[in-house]
Amino acid sequence: MADAVTNTKTNPVPTDKTKTSDPQWFKVISSFAEDRGRVLFRSVSEKRARAWLMNRFPRGSEAHLAMPDGSFESYEAERQGEHGQDAEQWGPFDPESWKPPSQQEPPGQTQWGDVEG
Repeated sequence: MADAVTNTKTNPVPTDKTKTSDPQWFKVISSFAEDRGRVLFRSVSEKRARAWLMNRFPRGSEAHLAMPDGSFESYEAERQGEHGQDAEQWGPFDPESWKPPSQQEPPGQTQWGDVEG
């Protein structure tokens, strides 16, 4: 039983000064301007943060992933390149230039859009 007793001189009690630094957070942030950068989800696991974002926003950039280094990425299950070709589902994201779907140009209104008839 005497072995179970700890001595504070040999085993110091951790204080705020010896606390480790904060973990690096991966944050899922709402892209809508009216939400003012609201954090919807955060995790120390990049895999968990990406999975959460993919499950809740599969079709667009309504939310984006803020990396610990300050960069941003967004997920789109049906992302297309400049001329309609397939592209990676994860890509860089600029929260300042993003427009909500209600303000975006309708699909097919560009010279590269599919034309019927």
